[in-house]
Amino acid sequence: MANPLGPLGPADERFDHQIPDTFATVGVSDPAWTEKVCAMAARKDGALQLGFGMGKYTNRNVLDGYAGLSRGVEQMTVRGSRRLFPDPETTGVGPIRYEVLEPMRRVRFRLDPNPCQPLAFDWVYEAVLPPATEERTHQRAPLGYRVSADLVRYHQIGTASGWVEVEGERTEIDPDEWVSTRDHSWGVRYDVGTPPTDVDPFDPVSEMDFQMIWFPSLMTDPDGTRWGLFMHLVDLSGFGHRRRTVTGAVEHLDGTVERMADIRPDLTFEPVNRRLVGG
Repeated sequence: MANPLGPLGPADERFDHQIPDTFATVGVSDPAWTEKVCAMAARKDGALQLGFGMGKYTNRNVLDGYAGLSRGVEQMTVRGSRRLFPDPETTGVGPIRYEVLEPMRRVRFRLDPNPCQPLAFDWVYEAVLPPATEERTHQRAPLGYRVSADLVRYHQIGTASGWVEVEGERTEIDPDEWVSTRDHSWGVRYDVGTPPTDVDPFDPVSEMDFQMIWFPSLMTDPDGTRWGLFMHLVDLSGFGHRRRTVTGAVEHLDGTVERMADIRPDLTFEPVNRRLVGG
């Protein structure tokens, strides 16, 4: 019988193992197991915003990512996807690159010049506040036997530095003028791949209305004191059903957190495309 271990990699040299296997293997065989990062950087005047995401799907042998720009009502996006094997250690796909410079302090998000869009950037996220863990996402299929999602996440609020180039015009990213946030999540994730056809279907509410707000933001008082505002609202309703969860907080530099009791959004959207226009 062959040795039932995953292949060895550089991460296996570290003292970080948490299951009796190599780092090539995750703790469950569910194809929905996912590890993701998501980040944004924005000028305080709203003129430019950068977006970045990367996902590793170990049990699907896939690494994918996106990098994009929002400018007024214009959006540019570059997407990439590749097989994870034989290079599971590299956090990059095509021109899209992710690099941890200093754990929990500095992370680099990069989009190299590419033939897809006239867009490139190199931004370094730098933390202002400590990372904050969020409520665990735990969902069950309607009959309760199958766990359909089990996911943990932390977010962190900071600033950005570096540059962005659009259509040949380069703009410096000044940390005094730009804010940046990031998150990191892992576990069995909802809405990954084609829904399985041989399990209890997950359709909790017929004709469902759904609103979600996920919003970490750097705030600065007139005296220069900085703090974080985090708002996470999930509001789901349908015939005979209503579920509303709030996990908002005020986050302080020393790591203390003040939880919010409620979030009540008053937002307006474009009627055609649901683009947020104010609130």
